[in-house]
Amino acid sequence: HFFFRLIELSQPACNNVMLVGIFLLLSSVIFLGLDGESIPPAQFPIICNLRLWLLCLGFTLAFGAMFTKVWRVHR
Repeated sequence: HFFFRLIELSQPACNNVMLVGIFLLLSSVIFLGLDGESIPPAQFPIICNLRLWLLCLGFTLAFGAMFTKVWRVHR
């Protein structure tokens, strides 16, 4: 009973958004490891844009959720 109360107080919606952001950040590491030898040169601009979007969106979601949790505790 006490454990469920702690989960409820930790703002599960923010935790879920943070997990999605962290998943996007971790998945971008796979694309950051690709180089010109492992993918065709024609697909390199697509992979490069995908890296950028995954990093930016993942960081925004993860940091935004953490900031929201801190802001709600502060208020």
